[in-house]
Amino acid sequence: MLRALLDIAWLEDFLAGAARGRGLRFAAYDRHGVLVAAGDPVVELTALAEQALARVPADIRFQRLAPADEPPAEVAFIADQGIYHVVAPVYVDEQLAGFVAVGEFRGEDLAPEQKLAYLEKLQTNPAEVERLWRELPLLERRGDWHAVRTVRWLARMLGAWVRREQQVVTSSDELSVVGDMAELLHGDEDLQTVLNRVVSETARVMKCRFCSLRLLDAQTGELRMAATHNLPPAYLDKGSVYPGDNPIDQEALAGKIIYVEDAAADPRVRFPDAARRAGIVSGLTVGLIYRGQALGVIRVYTDRKQRFRTAQRKLLRAIAYQAATAIAHARLFEERLQSARTQRQLELAGDLQTRLMRTTPPMKPHIRVASLFQPSQEVGGDFCDFVLLADGRLAAIVADVVGKGIKASLLATYLRGALRAAADHTGNIAEMVTRLNRQFCHDTLPAEFVTLLIAAIREDGRELEYCNAGHEPILRLRAGEVTVTKHGGLVLGVNPEERYATSTVDLQPDDVCLLYTDGAIEAFNFESESYGRRRLTDSLRRHGGLEISTALRSVQWDIRRFAGLAEQGDDLTLVGIRVVD
Repeated sequence: MLRALLDIAWLEDFLAGAARGRGLRFAAYDRHGVLVAAGDPVVELTALAEQALARVPADIRFQRLAPADEPPAEVAFIADQGIYHVVAPVYVDEQLAGFVAVGEFRGEDLAPEQKLAYLEKLQTNPAEVERLWRELPLLERRGDWHAVRTVRWLARMLGAWVRREQQVVTSSDELSVVGDMAELLHGDEDLQTVLNRVVSETARVMKCRFCSLRLLDAQTGELRMAATHNLPPAYLDKGSVYPGDNPIDQEALAGKIIYVEDAAADPRVRFPDAARRAGIVSGLTVGLIYRGQALGVIRVYTDRKQRFRTAQRKLLRAIAYQAATAIAHARLFEERLQSARTQRQLELAGDLQTRLMRTTPPMKPHIRVASLFQPSQEVGGDFCDFVLLADGRLAAIVADVVGKGIKASLLATYLRGALRAAADHTGNIAEMVTRLNRQFCHDTLPAEFVTLLIAAIREDGRELEYCNAGHEPILRLRAGEVTVTKHGGLVLGVNPEERYATSTVDLQPDDVCLLYTDGAIEAFNFESESYGRRRLTDSLRRHGGLEISTALRSVQWDIRRFAGLAEQGDDLTLVGIRVVD
């Protein structure tokens, strides 16, 4: 901790300044006993021998000396080649941060082997070694001795210095992690990336070995593990967690900070054996709450007993608040992405449906046909098609599936495929519709039905046979007059035993027939008036003399002008048939 938190150059200056005022040599060591910084020698013997206490022994034994009211109460007297140093531990919040030493002192006598070592190192005579040795201050093992008081003072000074530096680093880390959480609010990371960053950063800044984050499943009520830091796999498989079974989570989701001193012994902990095996001891749990809505809980655990300070508890609450906001933001972002992907799929489906509607109809010498399709959404339940029946007649098909959107468009596609398959084998359109209805009743739900109109035109264009299953009637324009055909049978999908029949309409050159869905007559303006069949008839009368595709577009524009900017809730499909010589 000393080496990590203190600037070594500053530490050396501090030790040198303190030594000058007291005539002592100071040194500092990290918590492993390795020398970090030392002042210059103050006695001739160690200066000549270039000697310093390079390491505090791992088996150092401290003595408790009175007066013990000046922390640290314990000091050690360590001999290095006959020269003693007084060593005291440096504590920061009851954790060992390192050691400080004050020297240099002599004992009663210098051992012969030590005297020989100095003779060899200094290349001098025994009398000179003895003189240098006698110049050293005599060691005293008393609590009130100035060297003992000095080393204790130095330990307190360095402990306070390290604590302040640690607080600066901790505050910086806390600001950093809260800033990181805030950054997630403006980022585009996916939810899992956000969760992983939250647990790793929380564990780091809280200085806890483990961290977990559980999200509340809105469907099942379970708190599902969403992200972890350092937790072993066996602990993650311990079982399901529901707030109703755990008072810790109940209170956390209610906005409280819950402290557990010993997870293996706390009766509120649901899986104490799993916690013991994982090495979990103390912990804090805080709810993830966003705008009053409980999203989950975040927990931090230690591998030893720890009392979390008020500042740490407030920090975890702040992290939980920012994390909950970031999680809500990430969820919204994922929903937007999913919505964008769904929207793109709908657009592609709509493009495909539109292309299917715009297939080129078979050419017949006495018949001109055209179609127009305008869905109210990206995809629609309307569809139209032109097929050649097995007897060679051209058939125009218009249908309207109940509902809108994807479901309706899928049913419309299903019907289109079934009709095309049937057209290859028969020219009997009543039998086609009867069989299709039976199949549709079998394959769909009771609430799913469809209106359908098939109109088959004879080769010479002089007759139109139609089968109507609950659909809007055909409008026939002849010499400025519009005739409305009769309504037909029941809609498809209601009664599988329904038998459908056909009717015929005679045709002449220049006759125009209009097939349409209810979107043409049920378009509403801002006064809630519907366009209606009368206006549609008038529009057909006005534009019927135009080329058939132009006539359909003109009818569409009449409907649009009537509705204005009012939102339309139904699809619009128009099919036109003109008889020519």
